[in-house]
This record gives sequence, structure tokens and C-alpha cells, in this order.
Amino acid sequence: MEICSPIQKISNFPIKITKKIFNEYILLLNVKKENELLKRRILELERENNQLREMALAYGRLKHLLDFKERISTSVMAAEVIARDPTSWFRSITINRGEKDGIKKGMAVISPKGVVGHVLKTSPNHSIVLLITDYNCAIDAIVQRTRAKAIVEGLGENRCQLKYLLRTEEVSPGDIVVTSGLGGNFPKGIMIGQIKKVDNQGHGIFQYAELIPNVDIQKLEEVLVVKEFTSVSSEDKVKKIEEKAKKTKKNKR
Repeated sequence: MEICSPIQKISNFPIKITKKIFNEYILLLNVKKENELLKRRILELERENNQLREMALAYGRLKHLLDFKERISTSVMAAEVIARDPTSWFRSITINRGEKDGIKKGMAVISPKGVVGHVLKTSPNHSIVLLITDYNCAIDAIVQRTRAKAIVEGLGENRCQLKYLLRTEEVSPGDIVVTSGLGGNFPKGIMIGQIKKVDNQGHGIFQYAELIPNVDIQKLEEVLVVKEFTSVSSEDKVKKIEEKAKKTKKNKR
């Protein structure tokens, strides 16, 4: 035993080392597989989380769109923005509604935040909307505070201008501009934007005013197309306000 034990110990040493290395290698392979599975699972969870986040955001936008649709006294149709004009010649978007849905050229396009533009071209299933910021877009408008009348025209990017604004009219930066209801396309009182700059130092009967649209054109995902609308008289407006006031009182009670 005294003679053989050291020999056996020496001979078993490589076997133990080999067995240990082999076990560690197997363990590392298992850990690697587990890591790959965990990484895949993390990616799946992140994808599902992003989808749920997008669904929640879309739900919020659509709910806001539906609430706005119920508030206005017009016949509107919801549409989704599916493309944007990549060129610099026109400021336009493409929506997934067309002639089959009753969309026609010239129809107003709005959102809960205000005016988007109007329908420029139609096809059976799609339509091109000319945005309010395009140079060729013109909308009859009034300054909400002073009731001054003007035409809103696009200046490209995210700017518009007030044309034919009389020099005698009092306007100032911060004034809200809304649709006048004239022209037959846009309902009256839809938000267009806010005056950023006024210049009345030149000559002539008109003054210059720059406008920032209330709608962020770059972030548009859903819009409403105004198919038809009826002008509401002052008496009807008063009645609606009185009805809302009565309902509010009842709810408080």
C-alpha cells in the first residue's frame, strides 16, 4: 500500500483534471445555451412591450380623435396616414381613404388639434392631402380676438402666412387664428394656428403676419376628412350651450 498509493495518486491526478475540465466544459455549454435562450426571451419581451406601448399610444390618439369627432357637428371620416411626399415640391401626405369611401377633391382634412389641409387628388382606395404648409394651400380665416379676416397660405416647413390682412386691423403675436367657415370646405372655428410675428412697417394696405400651425405635421398619424357640414346658427349654438349647462347641473346634483 505504501508503495502503490503514491503511484495511484499520480496516475489518478490526470483523470481528475480531465474529468473536472470536461464537467466545466459541459457546464459552460449549458450556461451558454441558457444565456442564448434568455437573450431570445428578452428580445421577445422587449418586442411585445414595444407593441403594447404602441397600442396604448394608438388607443389614446384614437380615443382623442373619437371624442373630437363627437363634439363637432360635421360628417367626418377617420383615415390613417400611410405615406409622405419625399420631394420638396409639395407638402402632402397620403391617406388610406379614397373614392370608394366617398372622398372627393377639395374636402377639408382636420385633426383634434386643428386644420391639416385639403384633399388634392383621389383614387379608389387612397387620397393625397395637400398640407396647410404648402405654398399652394389657401384657407379663409379670421383672427379670433379681433375678428380680422385674412387668407392663410403655406410657407413651407412648418410655417404659414396671413395674406390680405388689412393694415388697419389690430393683430399681435400670440393671437389665435381659426377658420372663417367661408368657402364651403372648412367648418367655422377650427383652429389653424397662432401668430408668431407681425410686420406692418412697409407700404400698402396690407400688413404681414407669420403663423405657426397648431398641428404638428411631422407627427400626424390619423386625420379626419370632412365629408359634409352644416353651418350652425347663433340660436342653435345658444341652445346647445344651455343644454350642456343643464346637463352639468343635473350631474352635479
